[in-house]
Amino acid sequence: MTVPNPASAAPAPAPYVALREDPYKTHSLVVGYCGPNKRVLEIGCSTGYLSQALQRNGCRITGVEIDASAGAAAQRWCERVVIGDVESMDLAPLGAGYDVLLLADVLEHLRDPAAALRRLRPLLAPDGYAVISVPNVANWAMRLGLLAGRWNYTERGILDRTHLRFFTRATIQSTLAEGRFAIRTFDLSAPVPLNPPVAVSRLAHAAARLRPSFFAYQFVIVAVPHRS
Repeated sequence: MTVPNPASAAPAPAPYVALREDPYKTHSLVVGYCGPNKRVLEIGCSTGYLSQALQRNGCRITGVEIDASAGAAAQRWCERVVIGDVESMDLAPLGAGYDVLLLADVLEHLRDPAAALRRLRPLLAPDGYAVISVPNVANWAMRLGLLAGRWNYTERGILDRTHLRFFTRATIQSTLAEGRFAIRTFDLSAPVPLNPPVAVSRLAHAAARLRPSFFAYQFVIVAVPHRS
């Protein structure tokens, strides 16, 4: 199902709406790694909070979204939005030859992330790449919680109750390998509360890179498909 360009105002946005303007936050890193003037296949486009930033960078976006109301909101920023479950839908209507496959905060919601990556890989252009972000379940706050016997699901965050998969640095690397992708760039975002000055975020980002598995809140990855 493709959402037509709505003539009326878009519906009220879903919970994921605000793009973090801080250049060291996950959303800004993801948009930066996509690059300008790209043809982007955005899986899980939600209400278009990333699509809008990508469009401002001259990108042309095809979105895939499981929630029809969120997809209708994203249509204002996308060339088209296809409603469906990326793990089971027919991918042929999406076409191929995309410069970027964007999976921002998506793999943790899938039943079989590696299988989904293998399905999506042929849709990339020969020089195309994937931009991926996933939460780091092994960061220091999660480790302290486990030591205290806590594993409490929440509405948002690493223990979002809709997450089906949880990733450490090692498991996201193995998932990408199983999905026939090789990591080209490995970056991260650090957990800085509220909206600090950019200088604080820069310092937190630099410190987290010293021990990514311990300090990263999310991993941000650029991966290229194996061609064999």
